Amino acid sequence: MMTEFGINSVYRPFMTSQLGKKQLSRQTMIGAPSAFVYRLFMDNAELPTWAPPVDSVVKEMGGDETGLGRTRICEVTMQGKRGTMAEECVEAVADTQASFHVVEDSFGFRRMFRDYGFTVHFAEIATGTQVRIETFYTPANIVWATMNALFMRRKFRGIADELLEGLKALAEQRYAGAA
Repeated sequence: MMTEFGINSVYRPFMTSQLGKKQLSRQTMIGAPSAFVYRLFMDNAELPTWAPPVDSVVKEMGGDETGLGRTRICEVTMQGKRGTMAEECVEAVADTQASFHVVEDSFGFRRMFRDYGFTVHFAEIATGTQVRIETFYTPANIVWATMNALFMRRKFRGIADELLEGLKALAEQRYAGAA
């Protein structure tokens, strides 16, 4: 179940590399260790198997062995519209958190929003891993700020929930199969 990030969360505050304004935070519990979930999340070859909007990762470039600095270009489908997104990993803390900035997209997000990115936190708990995704961006102008308040944030919340559900399902299935 996805929930808003609340006061009873096990997360400790981290500095974030995100520049945009925090727009939403969603979380879920996954029945697998944080190291297992983190590795699955950071494996770009696995991204299309758990992230419903991602059809394929067509190119990866740069970065180190942790993924930091790596840019991935994905073919995606959002609400029936096909396009591409390029995301750069700007923070990778093993088993703990990863942050990405959208550096290019064919949907126009970069025209609508400045500094669009997301951070995913992984916290080990007794029953597995608590995973939280936070989305950051700043509307480009008053028109987009109004649209964000009226419906865009709700759409992004739905996408975040789909991503968390997909990661949860695959991680729990793979972890149970490995046991």
